[in-house]
Amino acid sequence: MYGIAAPTSGVLLGVGSNGKAWRSEDSGSSWTLQRTPTHSNLQDIAIWNKDRAVAVGNQGIVIVTSNGGKSWNEIEVPHSRIANKLMRVRTFEKGVAWAVGEAGACLYTKDFGAHWTRMMAEEDAAWNDVGFADQHGWLVGEFGRIGTTIDGGAHWNVAPSPVKSSLVGVAFKDEMSGVAVGLEGVVLVTHDGGQSWTLVPKLTSEHLFDVNWDGSNWVAVGDKGVMVMADKAAATWRVVRPQVMDRAWHTKIISDGGRYIMTGATIGIVKKDVLNMVGGDKS
Repeated sequence: MYGIAAPTSGVLLGVGSNGKAWRSEDSGSSWTLQRTPTHSNLQDIAIWNKDRAVAVGNQGIVIVTSNGGKSWNEIEVPHSRIANKLMRVRTFEKGVAWAVGEAGACLYTKDFGAHWTRMMAEEDAAWNDVGFADQHGWLVGEFGRIGTTIDGGAHWNVAPSPVKSSLVGVAFKDEMSGVAVGLEGVVLVTHDGGQSWTLVPKLTSEHLFDVNWDGSNWVAVGDKGVMVMADKAAATWRVVRPQVMDRAWHTKIISDGGRYIMTGATIGIVKKDVLNMVGGDKS
């Protein structure tokens, strides 16, 4: 299960390999497999509300639901002549969503996924994640690339990056403060809206695949069971291992009430108060 979303309390939607989609109505204790129109790997899922969701994946597949995942429909989207794997999708108010992936894919919809527009030209490099806070937006991708916009994504600019390795996840808590993570344990922090980024001293050499701001803390997940966390200011970071023997990779983490849910090679559920009691290396 590569992607997960929480539409309402106790309800979870997940997507993953071979076009699979799942729904849980008991906080992840049990899952029901749903029918989708594809066998392509689904890399991510995001929700607008309890009924509407969108999932993206390999071969540029985009599917949407308007009934909580009971049925899914494939949507035609712009394709590249180079490659079409979509890595991440993020949803926002008023039916807006952004999806990013290979060949510079940066797709936009404003009608709950019914129609999509490509917002950037094709190129031989991928964007791996996208985030927005009001009209300010950010892209992260291969070779340490970072894109920024201040007009809702109509125009994008390239921001200086302190790394050349691929960035895989990005999250912002407001228009100024954000965190990006990537391969080889890279963690970047910005407090000026992404115009400049500071490289956090390395805590781990394991790849980091996703980062989440939960309203109180920053938390990122990645390879071999690694998790890294920081305070509100993203000033003090630490590695935590709630399950010492866990060596599974995780590509997505979401905050669901008093717990975190991670998906990837396994589904991991960790209570937040447990993490606060777990020690770790600090930076």
